[in-house]
Amino acid sequence: MKTFLTVGFFFIVFQPISYSQDQHLADSLRHELAKTKSTRQEMSGYVPAFYDTLAANLLFQLSKVYLSNVPDSAMYYAEQSLLLAESVGYKKGMARAYNIMGAIENRRGNYLEAMNLYKQNLRLRKEMDDKKGIASCYNNIGVIYDDMGKYPEALQNYLASLKILEEIGDKEGAADCYNNIGVIYDFYGNVPMALKNYAISLKLREELDDKDGIAGSYINLGVIYKGQGHYQEAMKHYLLALKAYQELGDSSGIATCYNNIGNINYRMGDIPEALKSYSTALKIKSQLEDKKGIAEAENNLGVTYIQIRDFAKASFHLNKALAISKEISHLDLIKNSYLGLAELDSARGDFGNSLSNFKQYIQIRDSLVNNENTRKIALQQMQFDFDKKQEADKLKFNQEKEISAIKLQKQKAYTRGGMAGITVALVLLFFVYRNYKKHRIAHKELKETQAQLVKSEKMAAFGVMASRVSHEIQNPLNFVNNFSDLSQEMVKDVIEASNADEKRQYSELLIANLRKINEHGKRASTIISQLQEHSMKGTSHEFFEKEQA
Repeated sequence: MKTFLTVGFFFIVFQPISYSQDQHLADSLRHELAKTKSTRQEMSGYVPAFYDTLAANLLFQLSKVYLSNVPDSAMYYAEQSLLLAESVGYKKGMARAYNIMGAIENRRGNYLEAMNLYKQNLRLRKEMDDKKGIASCYNNIGVIYDDMGKYPEALQNYLASLKILEEIGDKEGAADCYNNIGVIYDFYGNVPMALKNYAISLKLREELDDKDGIAGSYINLGVIYKGQGHYQEAMKHYLLALKAYQELGDSSGIATCYNNIGNINYRMGDIPEALKSYSTALKIKSQLEDKKGIAEAENNLGVTYIQIRDFAKASFHLNKALAISKEISHLDLIKNSYLGLAELDSARGDFGNSLSNFKQYIQIRDSLVNNENTRKIALQQMQFDFDKKQEADKLKFNQEKEISAIKLQKQKAYTRGGMAGITVALVLLFFVYRNYKKHRIAHKELKETQAQLVKSEKMAAFGVMASRVSHEIQNPLNFVNNFSDLSQEMVKDVIEASNADEKRQYSELLIANLRKINEHGKRASTIISQLQEHSMKGTSHEFFEKEQA
């Protein structure tokens, strides 16, 4: 089974292009590098560090160009980039170089060296507080543990990476992590969880139009279909991936596709096509010095030759696969090699050696898939899901708290506004009453000598006064009434709130306040109506006399 693990390069996904374009880009970068070197030589005395930084970046880009097709050249340029970056203390450049060197060593099967390089990258990323880079390091370290057969440790690093990526909203990196988590669950036979993670990864990659990532998702979905016996569907996905990698010029991806296509041919009984596909994969992986890929192709060729009873070739390829697998300490591949050798010995009638090899297979298989590892993986997933839910609940609680605070402020503001309106109304009524009282005293003093004139003037005065008061007081009273209606609507919002304590605390207080405001507002409206009525009849004084009595 060949699944596709995603290695991140600071989550700037490197998509190799065709050879001619690669060569053109490489020539262009070397030209720029030569110009930088020439400029430095022309300078006398002090040369700004900027030129070394620029050169380090150009060397890094050259390393990326050769990564998928010429690993030796890629390593050479990465090492030169690291030396220049170190000479000027350019941490970002150093981190980049360590990362790409780790990727090269990983492909060569030098896992301990790759792990050391990735950890150097991680140290620098932490010093720079580069969250995106830190997440990339965790993902790459997870890939190393995955290749070494340490699946709980691999999942732990994938989840650590995913947590950071989701916090910073990095969809591209998250897609890689979901893909790699799916690979872990696929290995343990948890198809629902594997498909769930693959589906999330594919969706994110499609949103980003990440052709390289989409091709990787096709491979892993093909592996699932193959495991379920749906060979035609698996072949369909492998061919889609192959087409994508051919368009991208990604030799490693192309070889992976041929290896998986060979698996389908083998299971469908087309042995010649299986041998052809495995041989193509082996040739490409050998050119890339990809020891893991070489061991896998060698093992597949050995098992296939058993089917046509070419035991000599089967033995050659299986023993070569075992030797390389042991060299790189890849337990899963070692396990597969022992199983192939057990099958070979059984076909040759050497049942003693067959049993011995099969026991080796069982021992390694059980060390990889055991109850303790399964428990660790389940606990890590549960902890990750719990932490994720806790973060979501905390965010929801803070949002609800903020909304409640805003509603409370609005309620207080509306209450203050209502009370202010009533206060204005009362002040105006006080002045009305005071003016009325003055006029009444004046009327009493003059009634004996100017009864008819004062009466006439009083009636006119009260008419003007009532009209003026009604117009002036109507606006604040309308505000009181409008506020009470609006506040009653707010009561519904408070009642519907999810926090029961706050709902009870504020709803009762708010309803009581609103009823009072509404009652006084309506009372003010009644006074105004009566004033307007008396004003129209010219009997305003009767209203005040009645109130006074």
